[in-house]
Amino acid sequence: MKIAIFFLVLFHSVLMIGQDPEPSKYNIHNANLCVGDALMFGDKSIRFKKVVSDSRCPKGNAITCIWAGEVKVLVEFYENGEFKGEKIIAGSNISVGKFFDVKDLEISGVNVLPYPELGRKITPEEYSLNLKISEKVETD
Repeated sequence: MKIAIFFLVLFHSVLMIGQDPEPSKYNIHNANLCVGDALMFGDKSIRFKKVVSDSRCPKGNAITCIWAGEVKVLVEFYENGEFKGEKIIAGSNISVGKFFDVKDLEISGVNVLPYPELGRKITPEEYSLNLKISEKVETD
């Protein structure tokens, strides 16, 4: 009986390995941008213009924050080199398809560095933006 179960599991495993994985339904584009840099994908691009505000609670033992705060950045949208608009973003899962006349395009990840520290001022040139764009792929 144990041998039969062994061969059944082995046969099932071979069948599972032989199957093609399901293709991704999204193209993911990542970039770490300094102020003025752009993430290019196809004929589209998103440019990191500036940090608008940074109210994140600074690191440090002497600080107690009631609210974690947030960072807001201004990004610009281009298609074929033509300016399409700009938007202030904070957080993630932000739909930006309207700038490119597509339905399913969103910023699914935003991370701004450096993180504030107690007693240290961040200059605008020091900021970098890690951006993740999810673009839905048309499947037939």
